[in-house]
Amino acid sequence: MSTRPAPPAAQAGEALARLLESERAARLEVERCARQAAAAVAEASARAGELHAQTEGRIERLRARVTATARRRLAALAAEADALAADPEADTATLARLDRAIAELVADLAGRPEEG
Repeated sequence: MSTRPAPPAAQAGEALARLLESERAARLEVERCARQAAAAVAEASARAGELHAQTEGRIERLRARVTATARRRLAALAAEADALAADPEADTATLARLDRAIAELVADLAGRPEEG
């Protein structure tokens, strides 16, 4: 018994069937990859939102601490200025130093322009 090659029409049909199956498999793989990519994007977006919220919280806590510290320093300087102003013995140089310290604090609180 000898095996004869399939007729050309049968070969073409088999090739077409293989081609269609390959296209279907490729389409399914592309769809799977698209779903996987969409899930990765959604996960990254959720994580970015969490990081943003955490960062905003940290910034707000830092801002509150800096503000509280600045208010305490300013109150201490104001109390010192009041004490010096009430003291008839206070000299002009001491008051000038206090004025510079207050100006320095105000500059720190307001932010200094970048040097460079």
